[in-house]
Amino acid sequence: MAMTLIDHFAELRTRLFVSVSAWVVASGLAFVVRFQLLDWLKAPLPPAMTLNYFSILEPFVASMQIAAFAGLVLSSPVIVSQIWAFIAPGLYREERRYAVPFIVFTALAFTLGVAFAYYVVLPFTLPILLGFLGSEAQGLLSIGRYIQSLLTLMGVFGVMFEMPVLGYLLARIGLLRAPIMLKYRRWSIVIGLALAAIITPTADPFNFALVAIPLVILYEITIIVVRISQRKERHGNEDPEPS
Repeated sequence: MAMTLIDHFAELRTRLFVSVSAWVVASGLAFVVRFQLLDWLKAPLPPAMTLNYFSILEPFVASMQIAAFAGLVLSSPVIVSQIWAFIAPGLYREERRYAVPFIVFTALAFTLGVAFAYYVVLPFTLPILLGFLGSEAQGLLSIGRYIQSLLTLMGVFGVMFEMPVLGYLLARIGLLRAPIMLKYRRWSIVIGLALAAIITPTADPFNFALVAIPLVILYEITIIVVRISQRKERHGNEDPEPS
C-alpha cells in the first residue's frame, strides 16, 4: 500500500530519532575517552608546542567538539542504515540487495577521508603553516581554534570521499548522469581547486596538491561509478515496479 505524505513524515521522524540517538550515545562514549582523543589530535603538532585556552568555556566546548565528531564517525553505520531504510521503499527489489554494501562503503569512505586528512595532509600542512615566521615568533595555540580547524579539515575530507558512493545513489534514482558530469567537468575542477585553496591557505604548492589532486581523482572515479550505475539501470529496466 502506498504511503501518504503524513506517513513519509512519520517515517522520517523515526529515522531521524534513531540517527540522533545513535549519535548522542556514541558521542557520550567518546566523551569518556576525550583525553585519549585529544592526545591523538595533538600528535601532528611539533613536540614542544602546547595547546592553551583563553576563556572559561573553551575547554568544555573543545571537549564537546571532539566527542561529537568521534561520535559521528562511530555512529555513521547506524545513520547510513537509517538513510537507506528511508529511501529503500522507493527502490526496485533488485536495488535493495545493495543495502549492506551501501552502508559499509559509505561509512568506510567517510572514515578513509578522515584518515587521509589526518595521516597524509596534516603532517605536511601543519609544519609549513606554523613555520612561516621561523624562530621570529613563538606560537600560542588556542585549543578551541586548533580543534575546530582540524575537525573541519577532517570532516571535509570525509565528505569528499563520499562522492563516489553518493554519485552511485543519485544515478540509481535518476538524479545524476555521467554526460552531465562530463559536460561540467571543467567547472567542477575549477570549483574543486578553489575549495582546495580555501582548505589549505598556504603558498606551498605541495600542500595545495594534497587537497586538489584527491578532489579531481574522486570526481573522475565518481564519473566511472555513475556510468556503471547507468549500465545496471538500463539492464534492469524490465524489473517490476517497487513493491
